[in-house]
Amino acid sequence: MQSAFDSFVFEKVSLAVKQTLRAEPSALSQSTRLVDDLSLRGFARLRLAVCLEELFDIELQNDAIERFNTLGDIVSYLSFRYFRDVNTAPMSATA
Repeated sequence: MQSAFDSFVFEKVSLAVKQTLRAEPSALSQSTRLVDDLSLRGFARLRLAVCLEELFDIELQNDAIERFNTLGDIVSYLSFRYFRDVNTAPMSATA
C-alpha cells in the first residue's frame, strides 16, 4: 500500500515539475535528475519549491530543495517528513 501512496505523491510532484517548467518534459520517473535531466537550477528550483508548497499545502525547510537530486528524493522526503502519519493500512472488516 505504501507504493500506492508514493505513486500519489509522485503524481503531484510531477505536476509541480510540469508547472515549473511550463513545458511538457519527456517521461518523468523517480530517477529523473533535477539538474542533469530537467535543467532545474537556481530560480527554477525556488519556483519548484513554491509550487510543491502550494500543491501539498506544506512549508518546506529553506534548504530542502537544494538537497534533492532526483524526483525520487522529493517523493521520499515528502512521504516521510509530511505524510508518515497517514494510515495506509487496509481497513479490517468488523462484525
